[in-house]
Amino acid sequence: MKQTQAIIERLAALVDRLRPSAPDDIAGAERNIRAEAVHLTQQPELAAELADDFLTLLSLPYQTPFYGEIGVRSSLGFWLELAQRLSQRLLPPAPDREQLRDVVGLVFRKDDHEWVSAVSDETWVTLASALHLSHAGKAAMTNVLEALRVLSYRLSGSAVDRELLRADDALERYESPFLAQNAALIPVLERARSGGQGPSLEEVRDIDVLLDQCDEVLERVRRRAGENGVSIRLTYLLARMRQLIARLRMLLDLTAAENPQPNAVRLMKTLVSAYQNQHRVAGFVGENVSLMARNITDHASRHGEHYIARDRSGWWEMARSAAGGGVIIGMMAMIKIQLTQLHLPQLTEGIAFGLNYGLGFVLIHLLGFTVATKQPAMTAAAIAATLEESKPRDLDRLVDLVQDVLRTQFIAVLGNIGLALPVAFLLAFAWPFIFGHASASPEKALHLLQDMHPWHSAALFFAAVAGVGLFLSGLVSGYFDNQARYHQLATRIAAAPGLARLGKKRAARFGDYIDAHYGAILGNLFFGMYLGLVGVFGTLTGLPIDIRHVAFGSANLGIALDLLNVSEFVAPLVWAAVGVILIALVNLAVSFSLALYVAMKSRSLGSGQILRLAVMLAQRWIKWPLRLFTRRPSSTA
Repeated sequence: MKQTQAIIERLAALVDRLRPSAPDDIAGAERNIRAEAVHLTQQPELAAELADDFLTLLSLPYQTPFYGEIGVRSSLGFWLELAQRLSQRLLPPAPDREQLRDVVGLVFRKDDHEWVSAVSDETWVTLASALHLSHAGKAAMTNVLEALRVLSYRLSGSAVDRELLRADDALERYESPFLAQNAALIPVLERARSGGQGPSLEEVRDIDVLLDQCDEVLERVRRRAGENGVSIRLTYLLARMRQLIARLRMLLDLTAAENPQPNAVRLMKTLVSAYQNQHRVAGFVGENVSLMARNITDHASRHGEHYIARDRSGWWEMARSAAGGGVIIGMMAMIKIQLTQLHLPQLTEGIAFGLNYGLGFVLIHLLGFTVATKQPAMTAAAIAATLEESKPRDLDRLVDLVQDVLRTQFIAVLGNIGLALPVAFLLAFAWPFIFGHASASPEKALHLLQDMHPWHSAALFFAAVAGVGLFLSGLVSGYFDNQARYHQLATRIAAAPGLARLGKKRAARFGDYIDAHYGAILGNLFFGMYLGLVGVFGTLTGLPIDIRHVAFGSANLGIALDLLNVSEFVAPLVWAAVGVILIALVNLAVSFSLALYVAMKSRSLGSGQILRLAVMLAQRWIKWPLRLFTRRPSSTA
């Protein structure tokens, strides 16, 4: 133990001499490493001592965790792995100085992986040559061979996981490359461990072909996820198997190379970086949910295409659809006013509001109508999908798409407001004739107007809260669309014994209908309950949060117009109208921005493309300012 501690201290001192003043000072790190190489060349005793330290550590037995586990996800699964990372962030495990895995943490600092990875391989090879580490590979060979054996078995074991076989049944019907690589590699490793020849270049090439086939299977499963759906468990499994394949390749190249130093340098960089990131939580979650996020936003993108009108007929269709939505929203606003007058317990009232909103949104969807503010979360995914496919010189096509989206959004908002306001006004006007009393008191009507004042209330902040809900409802819709595909909802409904009396064709049509609308129905119900319960949550917790939605704001304005003497309340009415316009802008901007961010992150797209797109949009609007509000001429590029 004392010998190992002394070795660790000497190696830590070596790394201190190599470390630059800042982690991102790569040029400084390069200078330090080359200077140290010159110094070691001039001090052969020091070089020999450090080389002996390296050989001693590399010869330690039972180092499979170092070569085969750092940077490779465990078999625990996503949730247990996440829990383990969280617990180790709070209370890291005690280091074991006889394990290379922990020696890395004792020698390197947390941010050292930045410059270690960025320094060129050639510079590191220069230092290794000065240390005369050409024989280090032989010292580590026993551990490397054992790590290869373990990695190969783990990869073949993952290949028979029911989650993967469900995603690609060809693995059961044909010979699996995952099992084939194990059958090819194990005899080679046994021969080498028995003192025979290590893996030859030809053997490594043959195994590499099998690993290529494994990669192809994983890519095929990823592509099919869009049609078949995906789960957190499957995304975790795919990521783990890719890591196993990558580490197998890296160690195989190390064992077969005539000059192993460049391969050893690349392995060292990988292991140092992986060690420093092994307890990260945010990156781990992001990497594991990326495929599901991509799938969810892809489903939203397919729905988003229905919200983009590209010609006059599309405009009129959207106007009619939004007008139909406005009619129902006007009714929903009146129902909510009546619910408030029941003076229900707070939580019960919130649930009643949520059901009113949610069931109303579902009805709007099932009738083929449109809620304008639901569009951005869907169309943002469509824009991100087009942005991913577009080459830089094709951004004109994307600018056309964005303009089409904004034009369609403009007409949809007008359609909702244009009918919600008069319908609510007419209902308020007819209410006394039908029920014998006003729909609400003048005080309530004035309160509705004050709630929409853009400066004297928190209406714009509450509009942003509603925008978050709009964004989340898009994710909920995409998630349940993904679940419907993953669990084969249409097929299971069609085969349900309880529907046998409908007949096969009717049951199949019913299954297809539910499958097609499953995500939208649940997304609308979620958004309705969100609108109904956010205010209750704010009241119960003392947090200043509520919601403001443009369509309901316009309907409330219509109700107030009937209940108040317009000549006496001109200023509140005007400010409420201004508030409705600003609420619309905030609703749309927040939901669109969040949805576009998630869609781009799921596709690994950078902000540079969005900036170029924004510049081109600005240039076009400066040249043709009315183009945003007029239909696209057929000759326009």
